[in-house]
Amino acid sequence: MSLTNSSNEEQIRILVLNEGEDKSEELYRLKKGWNLQIKISSCLSWRKVRLFTNSCLNEEDQFERTIYRELKWVYPSNGKYDDSDRYVNLSCFKSGSFHYYFTIDGTTSKDNLNGQGYFHVEPYLIWQDGSSEVLEQECIACQTVLSKSLGPLSEWTSRLEVTHHSGYNMIHFTPVQILNRISNSSYSVSHHHKLNPLFQGTYEELKLLIDNMAKQWRILSITDLVYNHAA
Repeated sequence: MSLTNSSNEEQIRILVLNEGEDKSEELYRLKKGWNLQIKISSCLSWRKVRLFTNSCLNEEDQFERTIYRELKWVYPSNGKYDDSDRYVNLSCFKSGSFHYYFTIDGTTSKDNLNGQGYFHVEPYLIWQDGSSEVLEQECIACQTVLSKSLGPLSEWTSRLEVTHHSGYNMIHFTPVQILNRISNSSYSVSHHHKLNPLFQGTYEELKLLIDNMAKQWRILSITDLVYNHAA
């Protein structure tokens, strides 16, 4: 993938399709507001290439993983001599990981794909202190804490203050739900909807604490969702 900058600072990334190329184990990183320009290589210039993606083509579109839309080619030379310079322009409206595939036999089915891949539009992480500044993913400094070891919610602020003064801007909390009483493993969740009683508080109080950390310390928070099992 290559990069192009225009005079008005528009960000364009170029992705070239090659015949028979499977890039499903690779990921192209993009940012919201950028444009992805997809072109064809010389080996595909004579093919009837049809390109499909499950990304959102308009800002108001809702993402549906199984719904694919065909992308329309742009012909800069109007096909006067050939159409090998054709390309597709895709605006990155929404964050997420999206799949694309193309066929060369004129069909639309993924069963007949000749190539495929993924591209990822990074989400915005915005500070909650009213500044509307964006935390770039390359600037994240994250510390993991064992939630079960923090004690009552009333003591969390004093214990997490060390993280704040150490320069971290994100905290990863292990699951905050009730844990298995025998193993007490941090990921052995026994009830997905109830807060760990060790915290002696409520979800509303936890939210208030997290919000205050974001506003006063500029520390964002993430946690794990354990859906596939319960102890």
